[in-house]
Amino acid sequence: MANYKSLDAISVADIQSLAGITPSLAQKLHAELAEIVRDHGAGTPATWTHISRRLLNPDLPFSLHQMMYYGCFKDFGPDPPAWSPDPASAILSNVGQLLEKHGEEFLGSGYKDPISNFADFQQFSVSKPGVYWRTVFEEMDISFSVPPKCILHENPSHESSVPNPGGEWLPGAYLNPAKSCLSCNSKRTLNDVVLRWRDEGNDDLPVSSMTLEELREEVWLVAYALDTLGLEKGSAIAIDMPMNVKSVVVYLAIVLAGYVVVSIADSFASTEISTRLKISKAKAIFTQDLIIRGEKSIPLYSRVVEAQAPMAVVIPSKGRSFSTELRDGDVSWHDLLDRVIDSRGNEFAAVEQPVGAFTNILFSSGTTGDPKAIPWTQATPLKSAADAWCHMDIRKADVVAWPTNLGWMMGPWLVYASLLNGASIALYNGSPLGSSFAKFVQDVNVTMLGVIPSIVRAWKSSNSTAGYDWSSIRCFGSTGEASSVDEYLWLMGRANYKPVIEYCGGTEIGGGFVTGSLLQPQSLAAFSTPAMGCRLYILGDNELPIDAAGIGELALGPHMFGSSSTLLNADHYSVYFKGMPSLDGKVLRRHGDFFERTASGYYRAHGRADDTMNLGGIKVSSVEIERICNAADDCVLETAAIGVPPPEGGPEHLVIAVVLKNPDHLVDLDQLKKSFNLAVQKKLNPLFRVSVVVTVASLPRTATNKVMRRVLRQQFSQPQDMNPKLWTPEELGTAEVKIGGGVSGRQSKRLQKKDAAAAASYHPLPKCSRGLTVVKCSVDAPYEGSVPKFPRMTVWDPYKRLGVSPYANEEEIWGARNFLLEQYSGHEGSEESIEAAFERLLMTSFKQRKKTKINLKTRLKKQVDESPAWVKNLLSFVELPPMDIIFRRLFLFAFMGGWSIMNSAEGGPAFQVAVSLAACIYFLNEKTKSLGRAFAIGLGALATGWVCGSILVPIIPTVLIHPTWTLELMTSLVAYCFLFLGCTFLK
Repeated sequence: MANYKSLDAISVADIQSLAGITPSLAQKLHAELAEIVRDHGAGTPATWTHISRRLLNPDLPFSLHQMMYYGCFKDFGPDPPAWSPDPASAILSNVGQLLEKHGEEFLGSGYKDPISNFADFQQFSVSKPGVYWRTVFEEMDISFSVPPKCILHENPSHESSVPNPGGEWLPGAYLNPAKSCLSCNSKRTLNDVVLRWRDEGNDDLPVSSMTLEELREEVWLVAYALDTLGLEKGSAIAIDMPMNVKSVVVYLAIVLAGYVVVSIADSFASTEISTRLKISKAKAIFTQDLIIRGEKSIPLYSRVVEAQAPMAVVIPSKGRSFSTELRDGDVSWHDLLDRVIDSRGNEFAAVEQPVGAFTNILFSSGTTGDPKAIPWTQATPLKSAADAWCHMDIRKADVVAWPTNLGWMMGPWLVYASLLNGASIALYNGSPLGSSFAKFVQDVNVTMLGVIPSIVRAWKSSNSTAGYDWSSIRCFGSTGEASSVDEYLWLMGRANYKPVIEYCGGTEIGGGFVTGSLLQPQSLAAFSTPAMGCRLYILGDNELPIDAAGIGELALGPHMFGSSSTLLNADHYSVYFKGMPSLDGKVLRRHGDFFERTASGYYRAHGRADDTMNLGGIKVSSVEIERICNAADDCVLETAAIGVPPPEGGPEHLVIAVVLKNPDHLVDLDQLKKSFNLAVQKKLNPLFRVSVVVTVASLPRTATNKVMRRVLRQQFSQPQDMNPKLWTPEELGTAEVKIGGGVSGRQSKRLQKKDAAAAASYHPLPKCSRGLTVVKCSVDAPYEGSVPKFPRMTVWDPYKRLGVSPYANEEEIWGARNFLLEQYSGHEGSEESIEAAFERLLMTSFKQRKKTKINLKTRLKKQVDESPAWVKNLLSFVELPPMDIIFRRLFLFAFMGGWSIMNSAEGGPAFQVAVSLAACIYFLNEKTKSLGRAFAIGLGALATGWVCGSILVPIIPTVLIHPTWTLELMTSLVAYCFLFLGCTFLK
């Protein structure tokens, strides 16, 4: 703001100097500005409110908007309000109307009005969750088929072996959220429009729409069709599709019919699809043959096939024909619906389930390897809808648009946030980056537009919103990544300065934990309040919440309605609660971000506390990207992937630090960047993009050989340091650290624990202005004072480092370790060096013990992986079903064998063989969903068994065969074996 004049110092010439401003327009604008300054002052929130409403409009150059905004708040201090609530409008909001009815009842005689007492109401939602949530459910018209015994049972852990600090919400309740989405109530009628959409390329055609009655009919029909697939209720069914009308219908139908949606983003590569299908144990998948983006066709079904997905229901992107032939066992969309065409118009009886039953399995990237599988229960959709009801003020007659996908939590969030609040969903089937989407927003009269900063940046750079009327928008929502002040000032200006509600949460939360409100002033790129029902703690160096402004690790109160209580592929308690401090007897919930609470009471995010980065709203671990980049080019020895925020703010840029195998060899970094991008986009996610490749002599590491990505992030966060020169360890170790505020003692302590050497560059500092350069400090500088230092820290051999013989037993190794730790206690580097050597010796011992055991499964897998291609092709027709299925079918055919022996006929057990064949074909058809394939495999198994039996039985010595057993009987027993193997293990 230092480069801008205060409003009372701006002249006509200053305004006229801006591009696009004529002299007459400059005179008019200056006169209007002078009047506003005279009435409201030169730098108050009221001044800006009047400027934004009376003086500015989307057609004026953005440079004028900046001049007015920064000039108004030049001397205001931090967190200037870009939008302030209007008292008259506040009373008409969802929360405003609730508080007008219950304000004094809930908050006592101190209640004044919705704006003044909003923060008190948020505290009330935490301290009185029973009253708050019961009231909100009534306001939202949420009904239960069986009402809950209470809202929250805080201490259910003693009733279960699994600890659950989050408590049990709505115990005893039964409901179906999809049924609630389709119900008529006080918010809507059957004739109300609930879906509006347009396909890319049809910009001049009218917007398509669907009423509630039409949506119900479509969802019911698909629900009937799902029951023809032969799946058990509760089975997982995946959706890998763009966010369009059919995917919304399928999503609601799966939940309505009592199945579980598995969310898979349509941008994923086949390996990512396969991982999610295996973790969720999906029994079927809905997908499209192609994704159409303008003139471009992107294959989708082929990726699903490559992922070896289970039975697929394939929707053609155009008409009824497909661009490719379907696999055996896969079903076309129209064929599936034709099975139940007679049921069209008949209401489907929703499957009401306990509140803890799953509705959706979503995925969040772990810090290593597989993503975490996070199930949403029947209650989670209510959390999503309640956030939208309270914080975005979504209500009847609203039109909600948010470019997203059902593979990410904001896809299901959009469905529930709109339909449960009586609003309409607006879906654009195409890219949201161009002017076609801007026209769609205008044509459907969007009232709440959700964005991520990357989309806003694209709109601003291309000016793709120019000429379109966005005045219907009441607010924006923003999530996914860090936002930029200038970009969001520009965004607000497109809709006559409607507020941006920042929204931060997680898949495991089911919504947000910190956000904004239409009843509070909103500052750009900041959060104004914890979400309703959520309590935030910023932890200090004593692991207790800090009361004053500052930065620290964010922790959450354990009792959050709708948040996860289990993970499918990890221990939920270990991930979110283990090792966290307790407060008032309640263990806090881990989140993993550093947050700042400002002196004005706003919250700002400062990135992940681990080595996970956020690229375009998608969290991904450094390890995943590094694994791909390490194999992308032969010249690469190793890499480190880091997310670097740009100096002007906004989403992180992906930077790859590369150590070359031959540093003296010249490498084309542009070509290397292309190789990295190609590999990452093909194997991980096509939305990821490497921004910069930098060569380093070596990666900075701790004594335990852990890569200190934080040091690289500090160094490369400085624009002048982003150049292709070869960085040395010494240069990396003397990085200038630019920060925007003090680092808390807890943060410093945490860094010391994780990266002992890196922590030397962190010191608690008083709050300082953005861009202040802190004195250089060496990464390897000791900070333990004059304590004794272990002299063998650099010795590579772990035996020599600990001073023991290579033949020492574990007791001797433990003794040496304990002696050295005691002797050099207090010197962090020495302690880490000793522990590192000790851990290496323990790992060596473990590996030696492990080699003595036979791991049959691993050896078989290795042999399969090394086998010829024809063997792998044969094995692709074989599967290993669950043991209960194997034993059930084994019992059946054993019974048929016993029956044949006990009741052998003169002509052989023809009847028993026929029954066995029929059973085999039935089992195969249930598995393959192809009667022809089932007949072929069943008859083939019978013929093969009969031929083998006819050959083998005569060879058996007669003394071993019972006198009454005929050749036909013996042959049938062999045939039973082949029928059992065929229907159990073939596919």
